[in-house]
Amino acid sequence: MTDGFPALIPLLAISVGALTVVVLEAFLKRRRISHLGYVSLASLAASGVSLSLAWGRGLTYFGGALVLDGMGILLGLMIVVAGALFVLMSMAYLERQAMSDGEYYALLLLGLAGLMIMVTSTNLLVVFLGLEVLSVSSYALAGLKRRNAASTEAAVKYFLVGSFATAFLVFGLALVFGAAGTLELPGLAPALIPSATGPASRLAGWAGLTLIVAGFGFKVAVVPFHMWAPDVYQGAPTPVTAFFSVGPKVAAFAVLFRLLAPLWGPVSAGAALSRLVWAVAAVTILVGNLAALRQKNLKRLLAYSSIAHSGYILLAVLAGDGASLMFYLLVYLFMNAGAFSALIAMGGRGIEYVEIGDFAGIGFKHPWVGASFAVFLFSLAGFPPTAGFLAKFYVFGAAVREGHVLLAVIAVAGSLVSVYYYLRVVVVMYMKDPVDGVRVEARNRGLDLVLFVCLWGVLQLGLWPGGILALVRQAAESLF
Repeated sequence: MTDGFPALIPLLAISVGALTVVVLEAFLKRRRISHLGYVSLASLAASGVSLSLAWGRGLTYFGGALVLDGMGILLGLMIVVAGALFVLMSMAYLERQAMSDGEYYALLLLGLAGLMIMVTSTNLLVVFLGLEVLSVSSYALAGLKRRNAASTEAAVKYFLVGSFATAFLVFGLALVFGAAGTLELPGLAPALIPSATGPASRLAGWAGLTLIVAGFGFKVAVVPFHMWAPDVYQGAPTPVTAFFSVGPKVAAFAVLFRLLAPLWGPVSAGAALSRLVWAVAAVTILVGNLAALRQKNLKRLLAYSSIAHSGYILLAVLAGDGASLMFYLLVYLFMNAGAFSALIAMGGRGIEYVEIGDFAGIGFKHPWVGASFAVFLFSLAGFPPTAGFLAKFYVFGAAVREGHVLLAVIAVAGSLVSVYYYLRVVVVMYMKDPVDGVRVEARNRGLDLVLFVCLWGVLQLGLWPGGILALVRQAAESLF
């Protein structure tokens, strides 16, 4: 490992981009405000290039609190790609909905900076700082449609739930530090083994870990911390909903994996925590899929789908399989970003079509959007040869190898249930007559590019995943 300034460049590129957007908004004329999206893309490109150049170099900063290891770099690149997709899908949306460009792009970049801090940090206190940067940006993003009551309600609900999550997390950090004497992720497992601490300290440490897991459980919307997700997803602007569905999951599951994977084997008390995570994963899969069956609003349906996918991803954490975790997160990025970009493409000036009935006949009336959306839904359901099938195959297989056969069976059953509500949307698009009054604007180049990239990702990773799998396995090997 080499401690030096280059490790900070990916984070600085995004942060400087956010500040540049804020300054330029004050001086640019109104007709040029839309150019701030390209400034945001430039900062993300700079961050992505610096991350790519750091591959294999073992760069660190702040005495090792910030580490560009294989996992951090790969997840950082996912965040950069996701950020670029969110910016592109937002350009048309902001114009249609008459929303402010400058503050939107600045808040989005700051949220991405918070994600970058979380995935590259090995100190829980630094992770907490990144989480707060993400959270404050997210609360503001959820309420950016100021004249929309649902958007304001979403912001308030997200803020209140986020405050509870922060309280859990801070109390858990205090207990862990008191028991282990460190907040460094590599040092927690040795500090919590029975021979290293007394019974009281050990109990406090494991209680703290449970609270930390609960705090991150709010962020990834696992049961029983999922209640906020459907309302917030429905009320927030659609590109922001896409950001909520992908960004926090990538970062929070990375932190949970770094925190929990070393504890499953050498620490005997980890068995109780393992059983708790097992139960949470099982209930999350069942609740998410069963609740989605009743939804008529597509944003709420995708919210419950996102909850179910959090349960699937927990299988990789429980199995301690970093490769399947990162591959699933990458596939999930393309599936969900693509699905939400299809929703945005179905919008008009000042209006959004997000009810399932609004999509009647869209498969023939707007074939590009309809076909793309259908592929993303097939992938979310896990149909071959899409990437969603391979992602579930690797995660479920990892769970079986580690002896969690019953949990894998529950996950497969949940996937079978999900086929109904995903295919119901496809049936409406191709087997129902179009609805009068639904007027979709002409296609937008930015949205077309997002749909193409996500479609390419879903099919490429499903048919020819070899190159990406090799990178993912190499990144996973650098962890331990």
